[in-house]
Amino acid sequence: MKKPMILTLTTLLAVGGTSVAIASTGANATETEPTLALHSEEKPVNEQEAAALAEAFIGGNVTDIEKDDDGTIEVEVKRDGEEFDVEILQQTGEIVNVDGNLLKIDPTNPEIISVEEAETAAKKAVNQEDILKVELEIENGLYVYEIDFNVNGEDEDVKINAETGSVVSMDDIFKANLHEQGDLISMDEAKSIATGEFEQQATVTEIDLDTDDGFSVYEIELLVDGVEYDVEIDAVSKAILKNERD
Repeated sequence: MKKPMILTLTTLLAVGGTSVAIASTGANATETEPTLALHSEEKPVNEQEAAALAEAFIGGNVTDIEKDDDGTIEVEVKRDGEEFDVEILQQTGEIVNVDGNLLKIDPTNPEIISVEEAETAAKKAVNQEDILKVELEIENGLYVYEIDFNVNGEDEDVKINAETGSVVSMDDIFKANLHEQGDLISMDEAKSIATGEFEQQATVTEIDLDTDDGFSVYEIELLVDGVEYDVEIDAVSKAILKNERD
């Protein structure tokens, strides 16, 4: 997996006398997570500044704002009848989570794979074809496609990293369908598969084999450029069941 993209900081807004850097998706973007942050990092983001960041990112109007005990500020933004919940770190101003379909406001983001590519990756990962809907969100600082499939009349989803096309996570029913009786792969092979998911050097810091009701999964923690990732691999089929930043 390549290092996540950054949204290039290009525009300054004056908010209550404080300069706030607003991100844009320029062609010269460097590689890190999508970020909107205070131009000055000398003090934490306040509610007014968080509202300005969320408004600028979504392009709508703030309808609600709430400071949480976990060090984040949650801002609700409405645009064209759609609601988006934007979670911002108070300490840095980084947008870490966006709940709401970003495809409705930015369907041609050049920094991510297309919807069609994401659908192809999801279909291949879970051996399913009947897609119900596709949404684009931000989770833990990464753009993620959530792709919902119709499985026996139920809505089940797979999440795909929108920059690499790799699986971020999948619902348990897909894990069960992929897992068939057979020999378990070795711990060394599991490590090799996990580190192969990253373009940068990845170091395995912990690996465990979890077996529950006959379903065996390697749970692996890795360190990549100082960032921790959790990877789960089916111990029989070798399928990547989860790959997300911790």
